Amino acid sequence: MTLKSIKKILKNVNYILGVDGGGTKTVARLINFTTQEQWQAVSGPSSLTNDFTGAIDVLNTLIDDLTEQANCQSQAVVAVFGLAGTGDSETVANLHQILAPRLSFLDICSDATTSAYGANNGGEVAVVALGTGSVGMRLQLNSQGDLTQHMVGGWGFLIGDEGGGAKLGYHSVQALIEEFQQVGYAHSNLAKAVATLINGLKNPMITRQQLATWLASAQPVDFARLSPFVTQHQLTCPVAKKIIANHISSVESLIRDTRADTTLPVVLLGGLASFTQTRLSGSTKQTVISAKGDALDGACLLAKIALEKHLLLT
Repeated sequence: MTLKSIKKILKNVNYILGVDGGGTKTVARLINFTTQEQWQAVSGPSSLTNDFTGAIDVLNTLIDDLTEQANCQSQAVVAVFGLAGTGDSETVANLHQILAPRLSFLDICSDATTSAYGANNGGEVAVVALGTGSVGMRLQLNSQGDLTQHMVGGWGFLIGDEGGGAKLGYHSVQALIEEFQQVGYAHSNLAKAVATLINGLKNPMITRQQLATWLASAQPVDFARLSPFVTQHQLTCPVAKKIIANHISSVESLIRDTRADTTLPVVLLGGLASFTQTRLSGSTKQTVISAKGDALDGACLLAKIALEKHLLLT
């Protein structure tokens, strides 16, 4: 494509699309850059490490939904997708190859990046996102005055994500299995609640076959759905209390690793942020500030920056 044809296309580009995709849900916002009119939509999970094909379907559906709402062509859209599970560059490249032709411009980055840009409106910050998974991102100016990025964690459910909702649920299932192996049934209040959800019945009695069947098909989002049981029972159940203590320890460690040797302010984001922040140590709490925005705001900010750069070509 020639520079002249690119300029012709970009003259009609005046929409930005930001996407925040995690292991439980995906939120997207389309903005008319000229009028500032906005449209928003929510769909299922789009973590690339959990279900690549499913992520494609979710993202395509959101593009269709929002462009239909705005009555615009997708080729008039500059988009930034902040997604969980972007550690594999080949997977990201495959997704880009599939979706980029639908849009004027597409950048796919980690949801940690979009979280960081949203948290302090593009300023220096250390962000720790606690959703289905967990990840840290440090935005820091270098000696040349350029904003640099450094990601901590974000390795996915199998090897990391401690401090996230899926791992809370994972540890609750571990507790259930331990009790089942020791006494043959769910004993603690937490294990009883988990067993009741897994077996689909109104009582906590569960068999080895029921556990094995559930585990054979369980995805991170399924484990994340168990996390509310841990938070609900943490005041009355010693098992849940211990899991929460380990959760807080994991988050404290992630915060330290994300800040490194800086004095950057910390922003906690995600569904577990509020619950976790109140339970952090006093010294860690002192480093935490309120977020100016979230990952979706960050994706839209990056899309706006990308559009402004493109407009310079016209």
